[in-house]
Amino acid sequence: MGWTQLLKDLADAVELRNRRVASLRTAGSTVAELAAQALAAGAPDAPLRRILATMEPMIEHERRPQQSTTAPEPPTAPPRYSLTEACAKKILPWTAPTARKYMRGHSPRRGIPVPTGSLEGKATRYTEDELTTWLSAWQHQADAAPDHLGEEPDLVSH
Repeated sequence: MGWTQLLKDLADAVELRNRRVASLRTAGSTVAELAAQALAAGAPDAPLRRILATMEPMIEHERRPQQSTTAPEPPTAPPRYSLTEACAKKILPWTAPTARKYMRGHSPRRGIPVPTGSLEGKATRYTEDELTTWLSAWQHQADAAPDHLGEEPDLVSH
């Protein structure tokens, strides 16, 4: 027998072994799936659990992580709100017309950065983070220099 034949026989034996191991893995996964289905369908769980407990050490070392057959869900984008919705949810402390006036009119004049949001249909929608960042900047500027544009009036008479 030559080296070539010996190597071919060895390769065939490895291939056969790999097919058997793969079928055992498939069988182990199938048994686990069938057992879970049986339990979910109301099979007597004590005897079934006892049988599975004895099988577990045999198939655990052969188990590969299950690969999902469905595509992973994309990360969810944070919700976006119109100014009307943001005021209704108390993200902004005013009515929508007041928030609109402060955001679009007064903020640019005062140098307060206004969130760009995203135009969806006729409404511009903002994330809660965008709105709270803008509100914080607005309140910080209002605390530094209160005036007649929506801040509390100065109650001290001069």
